[in-house]
Amino acid sequence: MERLEERTLPQFNQLVIWSLLLAAATLAVWQFEIKIGPRGGFVSLLSWLPDEIIRNPAVWIAVRAGLIVGIALWLAQRWLPWSCWLVAISFTVLWSLHVETTTNTAHIFNMANMLLVIQAIWITADAPLIRERFHSGTYWRLPIVPTWVSLASIAYIGIFHTAAGLSKLTFSGPSWANGISLQLWTYLWGRPWSPTTQLMLRSRDFTQSLQVLTLVLETAGILAIFPRLRTVVGIGLVAFYAGVLATFDYGFQFNALLTAVYFLPLERIITLWAARRADEKTVR
Repeated sequence: MERLEERTLPQFNQLVIWSLLLAAATLAVWQFEIKIGPRGGFVSLLSWLPDEIIRNPAVWIAVRAGLIVGIALWLAQRWLPWSCWLVAISFTVLWSLHVETTTNTAHIFNMANMLLVIQAIWITADAPLIRERFHSGTYWRLPIVPTWVSLASIAYIGIFHTAAGLSKLTFSGPSWANGISLQLWTYLWGRPWSPTTQLMLRSRDFTQSLQVLTLVLETAGILAIFPRLRTVVGIGLVAFYAGVLATFDYGFQFNALLTAVYFLPLERIITLWAARRADEKTVR
């Protein structure tokens, strides 16, 4: 428990917040195509709402406006912690509205959504201290972010990827990585001009090796909770995302960014740099 309550300088976590708010701003201006047709089953937290609300343009505008206002307030460090929850809730509602009105979607904002909630929980718990540090001008010079914020985020990202790998094994089995399915996806939806598209279409063995590696890397995502394995898992997953983004227009940019931020050694590098800067200012 003492380890979880240890505090670090805020520079790395601020990079995370800026990345999350960039994802939120992207979602706020995203142009969704609302499909016509019956809804069925539990697909989002808003599945219980009637069509009259889900498809009401005024609802969409209000949610977008709430998200934009929340982003602006959070960036300005105003109305904490309520501005954080305004962003997290508006983000969840806007993405849920999309999921309820489409025939297919991808898990491109789920990671950012959950990490926003983790940040909002921390800021809620430490809002008085955060406000006091900003008021005294010591926010950037003293440790303030509890270790559990990073550890919870790392654990979630690991579980997110492991769940993806296990779902492939559960519903398709090891044969998911047969090379043929990825070649078909690449032929149908891959960018024709991409070198990775051409490589995968030319060689089934190469394509199968990529699918096997994807299955291994995703399923092993939870191993990132161990510091010694985190960078190795991070390099593998970031390489996987780079390959996906080079081949398909799937919108995994923020998943790739957040995975890189947490799984590559950026926290250690940024925190050491910030500590040296603080020491230099103290000496002066």
